[in-house]
Amino acid sequence: MPAVTSEQITFGHWLQAARLKFLPQGVMPVFLAAAVAFSGDTLQPSNLVIALLAAAALQVGLTMFNDTMDFIYGTDSKPTGIKNPFSGGSGVLTSGLIRPKQAFGAILALYFFALLCTIYLSLEVSIVVFWIALFGALISVFYSAKPFRFAYHGIGELTMFLGYGPVVTTWAYYIHSAQITGEILLIGAIPGLLMWTMILINEIPDYEEDKAAGKKNIAYRLGTKNTKNLFIASLVVIYIYLAILLIAGVLPPLSALAFVGIPLAVAAAVAANRHYKDSIKIASANRYMVYIYSLTTAAVAIGFLV
Repeated sequence: MPAVTSEQITFGHWLQAARLKFLPQGVMPVFLAAAVAFSGDTLQPSNLVIALLAAAALQVGLTMFNDTMDFIYGTDSKPTGIKNPFSGGSGVLTSGLIRPKQAFGAILALYFFALLCTIYLSLEVSIVVFWIALFGALISVFYSAKPFRFAYHGIGELTMFLGYGPVVTTWAYYIHSAQITGEILLIGAIPGLLMWTMILINEIPDYEEDKAAGKKNIAYRLGTKNTKNLFIASLVVIYIYLAILLIAGVLPPLSALAFVGIPLAVAAAVAANRHYKDSIKIASANRYMVYIYSLTTAAVAIGFLV
């Protein structure tokens, strides 16, 4: 395969590498935490803008980093045209559109920008902001990177629940209130559970490649049928958990808007049950899960804003 020069890489290639369809998973917890801060009269608008920029940069950088590590480890080998668009990598590496060295340059730039944003917020609020961010960054890096490679040892899903749930939500709340509360930890579990569930359905189409590469995630250990069942059970748990938080008064009544997503969850469950053996057709379940994530986090946030 001929070498790709920086002049040959187009803006469209970088957009493909960024996989912006997954950007909400990075920024919606920040919006959710800001909504909670707003309800408590502690919202700091300038800090919110900086946090959103940091979260967006980190999300894109993490997506590219995981794709690059999977490509290097041989986990991701299919070009774009013959793969599920919601699983595996972006396809820019397997298609030779971007080289790993070039991807790492962009990843470092994105992580450095996120670091600068975090340093600013730490100076504005407290060093605690930095330590929470560092913990989250370490989770994100070692999800794929040695020596831990959480995703390859059966705990990647748990670390993503933590990193994309309580950790980022607590961080995004702390920059406004300078507090860590039990309430924000419970609320942060909502995007965490959504992320856990999304990862499960995204692992199913990658089962054969992950198995061949020795990526011992949940799908590798349970098989596609049992992982599909766990995905459906996780969808049920999300709405049970929301109901518990509503009854307990942790969520305001208007956050019950999140239950509008139940028809999407049913559609996702039906598609997963029907197509879990077909890595292409199951894409409808992957797509529904992306919608469920955004709708649920937005609905819960609205409850705190109105």
